[in-house]
This record gives sequence, C-alpha cells and structure tokens, in this order.
Amino acid sequence: MGKIYKLITHMLNMKVKLDIKDKKILELLEQNSRLSNSQIARKVKLSKPAVEYRLKRFERNKLIFSFQTAIDFTKLGYSQYKTYFKFQNATPSNEKEIIDYWKKSKNVIWIAEIRGNWDLSVSILAKSNFEFGQILNKFMNSFSQFILKKDVLLTEYSPYYAVQHQKKGSEFVYGKPAETYKIDEIDSKILKILSTDARISILDLAKKTKLSRDIVNYRIKKLLKNEIIVQYKLIPDFDKLGFFYYKVIFRTKNLNEKEQKRLENYLVEHKKAKQLLKLIGSWDFEIEFEVDNEDELYKVLNELRKEFSNIIRDFSIIRVKKTHKFNYFPF
Repeated sequence: MGKIYKLITHMLNMKVKLDIKDKKILELLEQNSRLSNSQIARKVKLSKPAVEYRLKRFERNKLIFSFQTAIDFTKLGYSQYKTYFKFQNATPSNEKEIIDYWKKSKNVIWIAEIRGNWDLSVSILAKSNFEFGQILNKFMNSFSQFILKKDVLLTEYSPYYAVQHQKKGSEFVYGKPAETYKIDEIDSKILKILSTDARISILDLAKKTKLSRDIVNYRIKKLLKNEIIVQYKLIPDFDKLGFFYYKVIFRTKNLNEKEQKRLENYLVEHKKAKQLLKLIGSWDFEIEFEVDNEDELYKVLNELRKEFSNIIRDFSIIRVKKTHKFNYFPF
C-alpha cells in the first residue's frame, strides 16, 4: 500500500510536458486571458476544438492557478503593504491557521509560502498607515507567539512585465500618483467576480451579478477606459510547469534618477524579469524572476550585479513555494 501511495504521489508531482503550441497558448493567455478560444485558435494555427482540448488539459493538470484581472487599486485609494513573517514554535497546524486567517481578510491580495529569511509573505491593501496598523495589530494580538520577526515594506510603485518573449506593449504600472476613482455597487459586483475569473463570459457575468449584458459590457469598457482594469492575465502554477519563481529584494547605494531609469529599462528587456517593485522601508527594490532552476537565477543575478555594481549594496533571495491567494480586488 505504501509503494502505491508513493507512486501516485510521484505521478501527481511530475512536471507536465508542454509542446510549442501549449507554450504559445499560455503566453497568449498571459498577455490577455480574456481571449476567446476562436481568437487563440487563429493565433496558434489550431482548430477551436484543439484549443478547447488543451485548455481542459491545463485545467485537469492544474497548471493554472487562476485567470486574473489586474486592477489598479491605487486609483481606488489603496496602498500595498508587503509584509514578511518568520515563524517560531509553529506547528504545521499553526501555520495553516495563520494562512487561513489571512485568506479570509478582505484587505489581502496575495499570500504565499516562501523560502529564505522569511516563511510567509502577505500583501495587504489599506487606505492609510493607521488602517494598515489596525489590520496588522489585530493579527499580532492573535498570533504573536508564533512570529519570530516581521518586516513591512510599502510599495511606492510597480511596473509589471507580462510575457517573457513579448514584453513590448505588455507593461502596466500601478502606484503612480493619480486621481482617485470612485466605484459604485455595480462596478464592485463586476470587479469582485472578474478579479479571479477573467475568462468568465459576459453572459455568465451578467447572470451572476443580476445585471443586463449591456450594463456589464458598458461598465467593463468604462473601467478599461479609466484604467481601473489594466490587464487580463494568467497566474500559472510554476511548480507544475517546471519553473521556479523568485523574489529578490535589494538595498541600494548612490541611487539616483538616472540609474533607477537605467535599471527599469534593463528589466523591461530582460526575458526572466516579471515585475519590479520600488519599495519604501528597509529594502529599496524587489524584482521578481521566473527561471528554470536555481543555477539560472544566480546567473541572472551575477549579470545584474555586474551591470549595476555601482548601486547594488546587498540583496536577499526569496523563493515563492506556494501561492494561497491572489486577488487584486479582495474587498
């Protein structure tokens, strides 16, 4: 019985092999996850049934964590506080309880188990430092006995680079100063569903929100025009696809506007860079990388350190082991 269990576990943990067409479909969905099956079929030169079959295979093998609608929460008046926790005296049951606590929070957009100097990363949205403090204090009042240390970084702004090989025209930035946009109950209904189900049809979205198709269509177009909705994208399961997802946080020295812009331009063209976050706190930048293995990460880092030795003081590597929540509109 033990051997059968080990065999099944091994099979479940096997990396799924993808051919060129599979990879192309995933790239297209990362650029725009609301592309119809017909549109994807034309772009990859397959029949619509063939595309539908591959998408079902992705779903069956759980290759995709979710289809996300990226929402510029800063235009809704929110700032992002990246919070890192190192556990102490915590059993697996305690850790699960902590993760479940944050999953239920209406202010949390991202939760992940990580490896490195911390064990858990939680990204929290709040409209003020006071509101964030209230959220964090409430958590610490319940779980401080399991927290050895914590670090909080405020995201100043962040450009996101969508696809490894097709970056031009795929970048969006959140966090830049902008006029606050007020959404109403109808917008909220639409965003709440669309945020974690970007491929939902207009008809199904209308049914779930109990609105007409015309209203749903109009509101989505308006949210796009006002850049509240900034992108429809795919969040893959990196382990299943055989990739490693790392966040590297940097402290800098002698940083100026010219060098910062040079770094941003360097990352826009970099095939492995996914996102840059300009931070306020004990660290200055966070860069996300998607690589094939750890050796490739260190190769990328060595090249980066060589190119920017004049501004990089030190860095810390974080491996994202498992994502538990990702929702740009958790409210």
